[in-house]
Amino acid sequence: MPTAQVGDLTMHYLEQGQGEPVVLIHGNTSSSVWWEPTLARLGDEYHLIAPDLRGRGDTEGPSADWTVEMLARDVRGLLDLLGIDAAHLVGHSLGANVALQMALDRPAAVKSLTLLNPGWVAGDMPAELADMERIRQMVENKDLLKMALRGVAMLHPVDEAWQRLEAASLKQRDEASLRGPAALQAWVVADRLHELAGIPTLVVRGAQDQYLSTQPVCQRILDHLPGARYVEIVAASHSPNVEAPDEWVALLREHLERAGA
Repeated sequence: MPTAQVGDLTMHYLEQGQGEPVVLIHGNTSSSVWWEPTLARLGDEYHLIAPDLRGRGDTEGPSADWTVEMLARDVRGLLDLLGIDAAHLVGHSLGANVALQMALDRPAAVKSLTLLNPGWVAGDMPAELADMERIRQMVENKDLLKMALRGVAMLHPVDEAWQRLEAASLKQRDEASLRGPAALQAWVVADRLHELAGIPTLVVRGAQDQYLSTQPVCQRILDHLPGARYVEIVAASHSPNVEAPDEWVALLREHLERAGA
């Protein structure tokens, strides 16, 4: 398992393949493990890099006071260390926010964007998800956290593969969990998304995503980012990358080929 010293982090990441670099950025309460089905299907077609974000997975370092901007700088720092100037960015949920922030910071360094069930871009997180008492209860009682995880991948069978995903998610530091709502509410970029109009962008949503209700979020992105394409995966909820990996990777591969052409 490779690691790199990125600022104050010892950042763990998965890496495979050759060719054009593709960065896979996982969601909240998740880790690079959630990209393993994607890596397995893409094989060596691309140079794939999937980091563990600050406070998550096997990355080590401070995690009590993070912002989406900080997470974007962390990932950019890893790419700089790997000598990667420009890459295709793929983000799931919170990871899509990180990918958008990276693109806003350095648009010339982004070959394409793929946003999978993206998080809020206008500081309008639903009140029930921003409820700090609810977050504290999940931090204190991991059984509640496990129930919430089922909500973000409710169509994934409870099998050995699910146990691996769950174990990876439970590595999230408590302080990162507690920090999440405030950081996401403070990140408001909808009115800047037009700056990314020249970047080939695909927005993908699991059609059965009821837990986070991302359809209005996707529509807001489409309204503010000219040229972005939108596709729904019928047999998936919030996490098509693990619920419907074949259909998800087919869409991703097609988008990467379009962007490369």
